[in-house]
Amino acid sequence: MFFKTVHIGVLLIFYLASVQSQSCSGKRCGDCLIFEGCAWCKDPEYSFNRCATESQTTSNGCRQVVRRGSHGVQIIRNNEFSDGGPGMEPVQIKPQRVKIKLVPNILFRNLQVFYKIARNFPLDLYFLNDPSYTMKALIARLNALAYDIADEIAKLTTDFRFGLGTAMDKVIWPFTRVDPLFLAYPCGSPSIQCDKPYSFLHRQSLTSNITKFKNAVNDVNTTANQDITEGLFDGLMQVMVCGDRIGWRKKARRMVIYATDINFHQSGDGRFANILEPNDGLCHLNDAGKYTMAEIQDYPSVGQIVQKARENNINIIFVIGGNDNTAVRSLFYDSLAAILPGGINNASALSPDASDILSIVGNNYRRLRETVKIVTSGVPEELIMGLYSNCKTGGRTLDRTDTCTGLTIDKWANFTVYLVSNLTVCPEKRDFIFTLFPEGLEERVEIEVEHVCECKCQLEPEAEPNSTKCNNQGTYECGVCHCNVGWSGDTCECDERGTEAEACGTDSGICNNAGNCTCGRCECFDGYSGDRCECNDLDCPSDNGLLCGGPDHGQCSCGACVCNSTYTGEVCDCSTSADSCRDNNGTICTGNGNCECGKCRCEVGFRGDVCDRCQHCPGICENNNNCVECVGFNQGPFNTTDCSEKCQNVEVVSLLQDSAGENETSTSCTLQDNSGCLIEFNVYDSDGGQYVKVKSWKRCPPGPADPLTVGLGLSGAIFLVGLLLLLIWKLLTMLYDKMEYSKFESEIQNPAWEKSENPIYKECVTTVQNPLHDAECIKDPEGLVNNEEEKILKDA
Repeated sequence: MFFKTVHIGVLLIFYLASVQSQSCSGKRCGDCLIFEGCAWCKDPEYSFNRCATESQTTSNGCRQVVRRGSHGVQIIRNNEFSDGGPGMEPVQIKPQRVKIKLVPNILFRNLQVFYKIARNFPLDLYFLNDPSYTMKALIARLNALAYDIADEIAKLTTDFRFGLGTAMDKVIWPFTRVDPLFLAYPCGSPSIQCDKPYSFLHRQSLTSNITKFKNAVNDVNTTANQDITEGLFDGLMQVMVCGDRIGWRKKARRMVIYATDINFHQSGDGRFANILEPNDGLCHLNDAGKYTMAEIQDYPSVGQIVQKARENNINIIFVIGGNDNTAVRSLFYDSLAAILPGGINNASALSPDASDILSIVGNNYRRLRETVKIVTSGVPEELIMGLYSNCKTGGRTLDRTDTCTGLTIDKWANFTVYLVSNLTVCPEKRDFIFTLFPEGLEERVEIEVEHVCECKCQLEPEAEPNSTKCNNQGTYECGVCHCNVGWSGDTCECDERGTEAEACGTDSGICNNAGNCTCGRCECFDGYSGDRCECNDLDCPSDNGLLCGGPDHGQCSCGACVCNSTYTGEVCDCSTSADSCRDNNGTICTGNGNCECGKCRCEVGFRGDVCDRCQHCPGICENNNNCVECVGFNQGPFNTTDCSEKCQNVEVVSLLQDSAGENETSTSCTLQDNSGCLIEFNVYDSDGGQYVKVKSWKRCPPGPADPLTVGLGLSGAIFLVGLLLLLIWKLLTMLYDKMEYSKFESEIQNPAWEKSENPIYKECVTTVQNPLHDAECIKDPEGLVNNEEEKILKDA
């Protein structure tokens, strides 16, 4: 049994899908109408299928059509809300008991459940404390604030009780030192008042006497263990399951204040002390209130703690003290609190002096009181259920939720219950009860559900038991006979009270275990035949996944294929017709092969369905030239339309593969186009057909030189050479001018003056040498001349 909560849309989708996926069938009216959209015809002389859609039955002439009924709801107990108090029982949820007549596979949403906080709802509050030295401040503060806590709780309810217990750890190594000195003085000195080590001690049952509770708190002394982790889970389990010893009331909110400053031992840790027996989740308290199985059974697991908290409606509040309480809470207790009942999703932090214990208790009780989560128990597998409320939408629309928060004395919560059954046949057990209840409380809404599978015509007085219409051996209902046990047939005329072995028995069983013995005859299952269903009509060889090649080829009869006239062979796979082997001219296999079993067996070098393709015959390349040019290079005689229609088997590739695939051959071809370029392509031929791959580029020969290009190139070269020579001449001229200018500047800056004749000066006296002058004169001409010059100068 389990509970499914789903969205209304999912429920409706499931409902519609279940309706559409089912066909109308059933030999009785109730079996037929289990599906939405189906109807039953109860006309006595109706010759068609009685179970069909309503439109089919009416079109077939049915006058008495039986249609599906509707759901029914009956409120059996609906006590009004009550705040409780002295002599009064509180009531927080209503109605308390409901009966639903549920029609299969139709969505039901006609039940509302209401929840309202009772002003004086009983509260049982149990304090489970860690008695270690580091938690002694809590004990002292709890003793000092006992009356204040009572006053705080009294603001919310006047009916409350307090209880007390302390838990430390198993008194066994390595959890606790077991030497005699430590066991006698676990706090280290006889002068320190300290209790001997123990696992769990129930100190005070739930009581409304606050003084008595305070005295129990005052009697708590510290104690010690060996390791850091402590064993409060042992005590928590006993608090939850020892209801009579603790004093839990049946109709009260049950709270446990679990106070510590360290993490917990859990299932499996007991192996360190060789404790292998698992925790049994039962009560083991002696008369003194001590847990007696601590050193025998392992610690409880987290799963056991959660399970027992749900079973016993315990709300656990984790209160974590110590300097490292933030880390301890986040690592160990917050995640545990989130999966426990009550909706308190995290642990509470306790201050070092425990002064905030009053507010922790009060605030957590308010949170529990002002939150309701509706859970279920006992919902059968065939039932899908959803809860919806408007508490989160401000009362405007329904929203899928099972939880409402922020409730007050005057603010209610209402939940609408949605149900739909998932049935293909009516179950044998048609009545069941499941419950709705607020998590953590004992109040219940019991919902009794009855699957309504019968039609009214199946019930008396309309139905006729042992009717003469049924040979006095059956009930006449809804136009047909429903036979008594041992009788069958349309009018219950078949007596089946004899043994089946006598009528239908074989060495292999009744009807060879391949049929039913009906009225002394074997009615064989599908695939079997014969008087005793001895023939297996499914035990034949198959061709292409079909028995005996399928009904067009043959049929399986008693384990052997019986072929039709046009097929032969063990599996009827060989066609006797040669029509499939003829080519367009009517020639068998194009004259290139033989027709065997309706298929051509081609001669070497030929392939195709009718052996019409020759891989190495002339024309295999030429036949593809036009398509190759068209697809590969958008050229050739084909236009775009011809190309797309005739060349669908051609593709362009960057590289041609020489090798062909399995069961295919390839031919390498070269085509020279009108421009003299060579185009390479391969033709591949296989049983699936012929396809072509074209290389994406072609090889073209070099063309004649272009005169314009040559002229322009030559002119450009001459121009560039002239431009280069001009630049060189200009560069040399500039260098020479620069050198001359530098020389001129040097002579100006450094002049060198000397006597020299003016090359353009002409003397006024001309000297002519007489060639006839004697030799003496000639011997000293320089003196003569000089003398003459002196005379002339003097005269001048």
